[in-house]
Amino acid sequence: MKASYTLPLSILMIVLPIVPGLVDSFIAFLVGALIDFIIAVYVLISEKPWINDIKTAISTLYFTALSTFADVAGVFFVMAYQDEYKFAIVTLTLSIPFIYNLFLVLKSVLPNIIKRDILYVGNGFFAFILVLIIGAIIGRAFITNFYALLPLYTGFLILAIIALFYFRKK
Repeated sequence: MKASYTLPLSILMIVLPIVPGLVDSFIAFLVGALIDFIIAVYVLISEKPWINDIKTAISTLYFTALSTFADVAGVFFVMAYQDEYKFAIVTLTLSIPFIYNLFLVLKSVLPNIIKRDILYVGNGFFAFILVLIIGAIIGRAFITNFYALLPLYTGFLILAIIALFYFRKK
């Protein structure tokens, strides 16, 4: 895609679902989101990121992510007016090209990034933060009682300190 088309197309893709979300019009949101979806699928099909070219996959990821971001922003703006369930279902359905394209990018990028050496980054502090984040996600997602969260967070803090000492380079 030519660079001169990128900015106007990006602005159009952002405005189409956000404006109907601001004025609380489901039909207009649906039409704008579908136009975004069609543009994202057109870019995806015309550029063919599945040919195993990482640069093409990343450039198409921009447009599919922009389409999904605009739909999510439209849902965010409509939240002040009503229940956003039908808006959210449309957004989730139309985000399939983004998920597919993200999978294509991660398939080629993750094997180069994720190695055992990443836990030693920051002299063990990356492992410390990673264990704390996992504990916070588990606590936030599954437990609502404060007295049950206390031992969980304490345990993950102790595990994080152990991970810090284990992955610290001497």
